[in-house]
Amino acid sequence: MTTTTASSKKSGTNQATSKAKASLLGLWPALLVAVIVVALWYVASNYWGLPKYILPSPHLIVQEAIDNPDSLLRNGWVTLVEAAVGFTLGVIAAVFVALVLDSWRFLEKGMSPYLVVGLNIPIVAIAPAVIIWFGFGMASKVVVAAILTFFPVVIYTLKGLKAADRREVDLFSVLSASRFQELLKLRMPSSLPFFFAALRVASAASVLAAVVAEFIQANAGIGYLILTAAYTNDTPRIWAAVAVSAAIALVFYGIVTFVERRAIPWHASVGK
Repeated sequence: MTTTTASSKKSGTNQATSKAKASLLGLWPALLVAVIVVALWYVASNYWGLPKYILPSPHLIVQEAIDNPDSLLRNGWVTLVEAAVGFTLGVIAAVFVALVLDSWRFLEKGMSPYLVVGLNIPIVAIAPAVIIWFGFGMASKVVVAAILTFFPVVIYTLKGLKAADRREVDLFSVLSASRFQELLKLRMPSSLPFFFAALRVASAASVLAAVVAEFIQANAGIGYLILTAAYTNDTPRIWAAVAVSAAIALVFYGIVTFVERRAIPWHASVGK
């Protein structure tokens, strides 16, 4: 009994180690591309005679981050909170609307064209109006992030709810399953790959939305930091702020991917 337990624990440890190694190996192409881009950037900025305000050397950007960490972290935290709250509210609203539209076919047909239109409206076109409606504080940035999150999530979730295998739907019907049982045990699990695909896109888009809203009006945040640096041609600070916003987007994307791997490990898209 003890031997069997020890063997099971060893097997589980080996599997976890193998998955960790596979994940690390999967990162090397992205790291290689990053190294090549930074190397080319360094050569271009140092040996092609480009002025610093056009293309600062990577080491100047790193030096800016080292010299002013408080400003970057403080403004980065503001953008992170705005994007995270907006993303969360947008996802909740999108799932609710998708479930309502899925259960009411007439309403779905009436709303579908407007959802597509909403998905394609440039965020810079609606951000000023949202700021006028909700004020100059954090609330308006949260709403902008929620709007940009809402449309892709509701469209893909609705599509996923209709993606259940027709034979499985017929089987549920034969077994006299209620509509709620069919939704809970068949249609919602079938929609998860679509749902997480939308979350991966929306997680990064929410950061973009918050930054764009900060460009228009803010007294803190990455967008505000970039704008004030642009007024003084402080290009290293601009790129340092861009790097912080990219890091926030990557963290969001990584969290969504991690949850996806735990929620639908059976799907073909997971583990590639």
